[in-house]
Amino acid sequence: MKNIKTPIVIALIVVLVGLFLVSKYSRNDTSDTNANINTNTTVNTNTNNNIPVKKVVKTTTPGQFTMIDVSTHNTESSCWTAINGSVYDVTAWISAHPGGKRSIIGLCGIDGSDAFNGKHGGQARPASELATFKIGILK
Repeated sequence: MKNIKTPIVIALIVVLVGLFLVSKYSRNDTSDTNANINTNTTVNTNTNNNIPVKKVVKTTTPGQFTMIDVSTHNTESSCWTAINGSVYDVTAWISAHPGGKRSIIGLCGIDGSDAFNGKHGGQARPASELATFKIGILK
């Protein structure tokens, strides 16, 4: 049992440190005159299991990324996907996705347009949820 618990404990520590860093660095700091990124933070509750999901919505011009950039974020701990010409960091959505985390993990590091459109094409709620994770556009 010790061998099974160790990776779980390490993973939990990594997730907690990541959440702390996201929380710390995603706040507006009006005292920093060099800050040029304006973020709005919202907390949404996943209706399936009531897990609070923190989302950072960037209101500035997003960055530009290549598929090579996206492909380097191909793990559960750093999951980016390109969908319909935009790039999304869906790492925080993996554990909250109503259809299960396997659906999101399968999109990590790739162009997930076909998979997303095939499952959610034309549906407002999934498109709205996805938009909250947008970090840029695909070059």
